Amino acid sequence: MTKKTIAAVLLTFLCAHAYGRDVLLEFKSAYFLPTNSTFRNCYKGTVIYGPELTIQLKEKKNWYAFASLDFLKQKGRFLSLCDSTTLRMMFLAAGIKYVFRFKHADLYLGLGFQANRLNKKNRNKFVTSHNTIWGYGGITKIGSYIHLPHNFFIDLFFDYGFVWTPKTDFYGNRTTRQRTNVGAAIFGAAIGYRF
Repeated sequence: MTKKTIAAVLLTFLCAHAYGRDVLLEFKSAYFLPTNSTFRNCYKGTVIYGPELTIQLKEKKNWYAFASLDFLKQKGRFLSLCDSTTLRMMFLAAGIKYVFRFKHADLYLGLGFQANRLNKKNRNKFVTSHNTIWGYGGITKIGSYIHLPHNFFIDLFFDYGFVWTPKTDFYGNRTTRQRTNVGAAIFGAAIGYRF
C-alpha cells in the first residue's frame, strides 16, 4: 500500500470517529472454498486472512460502509499436466452493510464490489513462469457481531464472492481458453474493536 492510501484510510477513520459514528476494525481468518469445480480441481480450499474496516454512514442509523483486503496462498497443479503451481490471491472489496441491533449481538447483511488479483507461478522441469490477472465481481455478506467487554467484538460470518477473470490459459495450455470463475464460499471468524 502506498503512503497516500494509508493516509486516506486514517483520515477517513478519524473523521468518522470525530462525528460520533461507529467505526469497527477487525482482523479476519476464514476458510476459502472454491465453488467452481474446475478451479477446485486445481486448487483446494485454504485459509484466507486480512483486515476489514466498517464505518457507520450516519450517526444513529443502521447503514454502514465497509472495505476489506484479504490474502490467500495455495499450491496446486494444472489440469492434465504434472506441473506444479503456486497461486497468490489478493481480494479488495468495498460495499454497504445493514446492521440489525440486539442487546448482546448485532446481525448484518452486506453487498459489495470485489476485485481479485491472481498471481500464478508455474514450475516444470524446464521453465518457471509468472502470470498475473485481475478478476471483477461482487460479494455478499451475512454475519453477527458478538459484543465483548471493553468495546471488543467477535464477528462470525459467511461471505460469498462471485468473481470472473477475462479469458486466459489460467488452467494450462492444454485446456480450452475460458473465463476463470474464482467464486467461493468464505466462512470464518474475526476479532475486532469498536471505536
